[in-house]
Formats: sequence, C-alpha cells, structure tokens
Amino acid sequence: MIYRHKISFLKILAAVLLAITGFNIARANARLTVNQCPAYCDTASATLLVSVPQQWFGSSTTALVNGCNGYQVESINGSPLGNDSTFTFNDISGDKSWTVTCSDAHGVATAYTLQFTYLPIVALEGNFGYNYTNGTVTLAEPGEVASEMMLAQVKWRGNTTNTPEKHKRNYSIKFVYSNGDKQNRQLLGMRRDNHWILDAGQADMARVRNRVATELWVDMARPPYYYDQAPDVLTGVRGHMVEVFLGNDYRGIYALTEAMDRKQLQLVKHDTINNVFHGGLWKTNEFNMHSGFRIAEEFNDSLPDYYGFEVQYPDIDEVFPTSYQVLYDAIHAMAWSGTIGTFNRRVDKYFDVPAAIDYTIFYLTLSANDNSARNIYWLCYDRQQDPRLSIAVWDLDASVGQTWSPVDWRPPLTAYNYFKLPYNWLFKMMFHNKCKYRQDFLDRYDELRSTWLSTEGLVNRYSSAIDRLINCGAATREEQRWNGDSDLFGHDLNFEEEKQYITEWFTNRMPLLDVWMHHHICDVNFDGNITAADITAVYDFLLSDIQNYGEHLDTDFDGEITASDITNIYDALLEQ
Repeated sequence: MIYRHKISFLKILAAVLLAITGFNIARANARLTVNQCPAYCDTASATLLVSVPQQWFGSSTTALVNGCNGYQVESINGSPLGNDSTFTFNDISGDKSWTVTCSDAHGVATAYTLQFTYLPIVALEGNFGYNYTNGTVTLAEPGEVASEMMLAQVKWRGNTTNTPEKHKRNYSIKFVYSNGDKQNRQLLGMRRDNHWILDAGQADMARVRNRVATELWVDMARPPYYYDQAPDVLTGVRGHMVEVFLGNDYRGIYALTEAMDRKQLQLVKHDTINNVFHGGLWKTNEFNMHSGFRIAEEFNDSLPDYYGFEVQYPDIDEVFPTSYQVLYDAIHAMAWSGTIGTFNRRVDKYFDVPAAIDYTIFYLTLSANDNSARNIYWLCYDRQQDPRLSIAVWDLDASVGQTWSPVDWRPPLTAYNYFKLPYNWLFKMMFHNKCKYRQDFLDRYDELRSTWLSTEGLVNRYSSAIDRLINCGAATREEQRWNGDSDLFGHDLNFEEEKQYITEWFTNRMPLLDVWMHHHICDVNFDGNITAADITAVYDFLLSDIQNYGEHLDTDFDGEITASDITNIYDALLEQ
C-alpha cells in the first residue's frame, strides 16, 4: 500500500513539473501578440503566425501589438513601434506579410516575417515517439485571446505513415489531468472527449482528401440499422483543418479530428459485471483474403487481432479474452457464399445492407482502392440483439486519383477497364446481375448522383476545401515546408495544380462511372449490349498469353477466366 502511494505521489509530482516547464517552453514560442492573440514562431524561417478572424482577410485592421516573454516590439515595416501601440495592417490576405523587428531581454534585435491565418493553430510541446509521452497542447482559435495549455499524452500514430523514415508525423493525443487521469475536452465545437487525432495527410498532394471524403460520407450515407436506438451515432469523425507547431518548428497543415470509437458509434457497452459482450468494433489494417471476406479461418480470442482485424472495442487489455465470434460468423458467411444464391440468402442476416450499398458507391466514386479490404471499421451495435455488421469510414487519403505508390502516383483514367470491382466479396457481389439487391444498388447510385455525388457538387466540395488553404496562406507555407520531401516521394506540392487535377479527375471519371455502374456484368466489351461479341472477347483472352488483365471478363466471379464465363454470357443471351 505504501509503495502504491509513493508511485502515485511521484506521478503527480512529475505531472506538476511538466505543467510548469511546459508552460514556460510554450510561452517562449511567442514573440508578440496582436490584439492579445499570440504569434507562434517558426525559428527556421523566422516567421510569426497569428490566427485571426476570417473577416480580417480582404480588409484593413488596426490592432494592438505587444511584445511578450521578454521581447520588445521595435518596428513593423520600418515604422518605429513600442509596446501597447496600435498598427494598421492593410489589405490582409494569405500572401501578405509584414516585417517585424523585436529585441529580446538582452537587447538583441531580430527581424521576423509576420503572417496571418484564419485556421486554428495547434501548438505541441514535448519529445514524442512511438509511445505515449507527456507533453502539452495549446489550441489558438481565430481571434481568441485565451489559449489554455492542456496537459496531454501524445504519440506518433499510423501504419505505413509511421515507419522510421517518415517526417510529417500523425499524432494521437490523450488529454489528462495533472494526476494522469484522462480529461475530456471539447475542441472547435466537436464532441467532448479525451482522445483526439492530428492527421498529417502525409502523402496527399491536397492535404484535404481524408477530411473531405469523411465529410462526404457523413452527408451521403444512410444511418446504420440501429439508428432508432442510437440517434446520435456518427459513422465518420468530425474534424477541422488547422496549422501545427511542434515547439519552434512549423509542421504545416493538419486535420484535427475526433477518434473513431464506441462513443462515436454509440455501441452498447460491455457488461463488465457478467462479462457479456454487446457492442463490438474492429478495424482492418491489412489487405488480405480475410479482410476481403474470401476466407475464414478459426480465431483465437486471446490475440489482439484476427488476420488483420484489430480489436477496437472492447479493449482487449480491459476485457480478456476478447470475442471474435460475431465477426467470424459474418466473414464465414461471405467466404462460403460461392454462388449468388447462397449470397442472397445470407447477406442481410449478417450485414447492414444499405450501409454496404452506400459504401460500395462511395468507394467506387472516389476510387478509394486502399479502402476495399483495409482501412474500414466493422461494427456491431449489440450482438445480443442483432449480429449484423455495419460500416464506418477511415483513412481516405489514397483516393480521388491519389495512391501511395511512388511508381503509380497518378494512375491514368483512360477506359472502362480502369474501373475495378471491389476486392471485398460483400461489395463485389453487389455487381452480380442476379444479386437480389442489384436494382436497389442502381437506384441508390442514381439518387446520389443527382444529389451528394453530382459532378459539380464533388468538384465544388474539394475545390472549396483547397481554396480555404490557399486563401489563408497555409498552402504556401505547406509548400515551402514540405516540397520535395521523401514523404511525397520527392514531388513538389502545388495546391492550385492539385485543385485543377481533382476538377479534371471528377469531370472525366463520373460520366464513365455512370456507364460502368449500369452495364450488365456480361457486357464485357462495354458496347451496351450482350451479344456474341462478348463471348468472342472471353474466347480471345483464353487463347492469348496476357497475364493479370481482364478482371471484367470474370463474369461468374469465381476469380478465374474460364469457359464458365462464356457459359454465363450464353445464359444471359438466352435470358434476353
């Protein structure tokens, strides 16, 4: 007992010391304030950045300027200025800056470049790595004078984005009290919680793909099957674009987002008294035959994952052993659905079909090829009531013409065979001409194309998000900070060019997708009819030496192109 009290006392003492030292370090970052809003300093470029109301942009504003932390303001743009003085900042814009000279406590003068942004600023203090480490987080909202330093435990996060050679890190943040207990915080009007994510958009040339795609999903997707019991459910996380400092180092554009967890999805809590499993949540972090619902092997409830499905809730460290049964049953049902008849009998027993339809359309619209088998949250509201699995979205950076491959960075959009059927068996079977939900799928696609997925709407959604970064100057700062970095495989960021690329991508893709979505699976030559020419196309392929091509010729979805595909086309001809 004495030993435990000693540990607790040391824990509190360490946290208090961290709070004191962290406060001094964070304040040392600022050189001056503008209307009491701190100007965060990037020492490498000698740049000061202040978050101000968006209304300041496109206008001129007279503001109170003060030095802080022992610094004295000497001049702005050569005009002498002292503390407690006002200065008129004319024609504020994202590409406008001012030269500010400040002297420190020893009288040493340094010239800084002062810039404004209307994005919130997040300042991190601490030495972070793969494990949670104590630090502090300060959030400066536009025009807000009070920025509380919040104690937190912070670590790098991600899978491929978190390898040793990466530079622009993602961060997982857990806010705590001084005694180390978790502390819930409400940030930027989002939910109140202790766990938050800073998403770097590490390889995304627009930095907004994940955020915009997630918002699109929240807007377009129908609520999960248990909405009547949990009306606050969200199957995507909310977030805001911010600019981040790590100490005196500007780290650039990030998305500050909520975490995906039981709370976000409103899953029924585990019965800890009787150890009864209710809600369940798993994240796919591998692309394999299991996450593609093509094979189901026996599970081990003592392990933290099942062939790439990582346990998210209940936490296996808190509820051990876990239970994969409801997940396994759903995968097994798909893996053994070798015929469309079997699939039709099983699918609505194990899956939230409207969610599966919406996700398939979403995935294909954005060409989110990294999100067919991996980067998906599979969830069960309460297995004691209903074993069906529904879907929540995650990590959509590799979408809208963006990949993670240094070789295939911008895959060309040239023909209908550019479109690939989803690898995941559940999503793929939606395209089978005898799937009982095929017409529902097509009707839903047409409905969304006239609303959330209109070409104009998609272009405007992405363009507006990029324009917001350009107009506040964040895009230029990001380009200067990260151009040519190995995280981008040596590419240079250019937000104007990326906006144009995304515009052309959607403009070219969507008419082709309309045709591809509606074509009969046996119309393998995409001429709008099922004829003997389609049989000839399969026959010619069988006689050729072509490898790894022709997925669209696999009309019976058995994973191979054989004479049975010709038979399938022949049967479709007879049905006509």
